[in-house]
Amino acid sequence: MKFGKFKSTKGLNRTFNRIRELGIESNITELNTYGFTVVSPEKVADKEFFDRIRETVLRLCSERTGVEFSVEKNGDFGKYKAQPQSEGQFLLFYLLMADRVFEEWILNPTLYTIIDYLMGGQQQLSSLTSFVKWKGKRDSLGLHSDSPPDRDGHLPACSDVANATYCLTDYTLENGAIAMVPGSHRYCRQPRPGEGEEQAIPVEAEAGSLIAWHGNTWHGAFPKNTDGLRLNVTSYHCHRRLKTQEAYQWRVSQEMLDRNPPEFARLVAADDHMGWDEGGPDYARSLRYLPEDAKKRLAAARKSKAREAAAAG
Repeated sequence: MKFGKFKSTKGLNRTFNRIRELGIESNITELNTYGFTVVSPEKVADKEFFDRIRETVLRLCSERTGVEFSVEKNGDFGKYKAQPQSEGQFLLFYLLMADRVFEEWILNPTLYTIIDYLMGGQQQLSSLTSFVKWKGKRDSLGLHSDSPPDRDGHLPACSDVANATYCLTDYTLENGAIAMVPGSHRYCRQPRPGEGEEQAIPVEAEAGSLIAWHGNTWHGAFPKNTDGLRLNVTSYHCHRRLKTQEAYQWRVSQEMLDRNPPEFARLVAADDHMGWDEGGPDYARSLRYLPEDAKKRLAAARKSKAREAAAAG
């Protein structure tokens, strides 16, 4: 039996085949079973890209704080005022607009394929940030789910949001690893205060790994007890029906769109005609950045409709 070519699953076949080509079938099984997975560095990106994106994040840390940053030294808030800030940690926001290396990152085949699988092809980039963390205390693990609940606190079983961390330093328990509660994505609710702390485990991963998780999974972080930085790039995605955390739709430049494939335009909602002014919707936005296979399906449907109209006339 030839999986990946069924006519009834045209929308799924491409993702299925990408998963096979990338050799990440076991990661997909882990996502489904435990709500998170760790992809090893060799299946994510090469050393040249890793070095380039880490150097860029460190440069942005220095530019925004006015303090020189390196992975071997603890950080400093300096002049940086963006919130939230907590003991030993701040966030760098809006990375997509800061350097072209981040355009490359959100199109990374492994990242893109895992998020595409989790969100059924309906993902948008909600925010691209870096959690810059150094030695500091925590009162709790801060367990939470990234999914927005309804007014009764319920979460959908599907992954309305999905998150992934590209580890730019080693993640260990002593180094302030992400905390996960395995299987909690199936609870479909937020944790109660203090709930899950005893079941949480440290997600340990070497630098260059990708940690990805279902939007419902309860997660937080362990305190960092070592000197130096714990550094990452966090790629948070949401379903196209939800609002994004960072504004891309009307702010990405035409130059950015022209130098990237249609997938990039969809990720930043450049193909979304919603959010119009007094001029009304521009439906051409939706068609302009369709993938080639979707354009072919649309053209075939139009031809079929034209033939039917001609036969009826």
